[in-house]
Amino acid sequence: MKKYIMLLILFLCFHLTYGQTRFNHILITNDDGIEDANRLLALARSVSNVADRVSIIVSVFDMSGTSNHSTYGKYQSTLEVTCEYYDKENNIAIYTLPANPADCVMLGLGGFFGDDGPDLLLSGINSGANDGPYWFSSGTIGTVRTSAFIGVKAIAFSGFDDDNEKSFIIIPKWIEEFISSGFIAELDNNSYLTVGFPRIPFEKIKGVKLVERRITFDKPEVFRFKKIYGEEAHITDHKTIWVLEVTGNPNNQEIKYDDYYLQQGFIIITPMTIDENHSALINKLREKTDLIPKFYK
Repeated sequence: MKKYIMLLILFLCFHLTYGQTRFNHILITNDDGIEDANRLLALARSVSNVADRVSIIVSVFDMSGTSNHSTYGKYQSTLEVTCEYYDKENNIAIYTLPANPADCVMLGLGGFFGDDGPDLLLSGINSGANDGPYWFSSGTIGTVRTSAFIGVKAIAFSGFDDDNEKSFIIIPKWIEEFISSGFIAELDNNSYLTVGFPRIPFEKIKGVKLVERRITFDKPEVFRFKKIYGEEAHITDHKTIWVLEVTGNPNNQEIKYDDYYLQQGFIIITPMTIDENHSALINKLREKTDLIPKFYK
């Protein structure tokens, strides 16, 4: 009984505080593609309780690790879209296209639905954790970066355990309660959220933590490429083959960022932004502009 009471508290902690928010149109995508249709539909059916319309746009391929890279314009000039599924009663549809996750977002937010454009983008639910520095190449997080760039609120979800049947009910239900709680109303156009679920039995989840992300590796020197074929690499026409080796833990877990709390059994919520301007550095460099070489024509 105790574990079910705790789960109920997790579902309702945001909802009871702020009241329910409804959405006109929620767009769902991922980086694993249509092969994760079961996860996608579980999420869509749950969040349809707080939205008038739910659409899923994903790649026909698994495009994990593509970050927010778009193939449109460089490798393809058109997008061929297939409607794979439509649930008229609940107004849920699935569309696929042979493209990157970022392309799916740009299509969905860029006119595909006419005047009924989505007002919230959800990415996932990804199986991998995407915690700490691993956000950098994540397609799951790349989609919400793309959405924030366009100006639509977005949240990425990671840490789904397919082997636990309860995942298909409990996690989508928590997401439904979370997005409708009013908590995400504070997101501005340049911001997005990433949410990570610990892959442990649900009754062992300790709660929810709002934390900063470990942006990069504390010890990048543990990543080293090792030569496994060939001799001298720096002679014209010589060929060599290299493989990446990891010689230790790249992160200092004594510095408590998102990945630390995820390992401790917390659901982690991390606010992030696409604004990469460095105002503090600009102010410092303005004091040294006399050191910039003159440009002579």
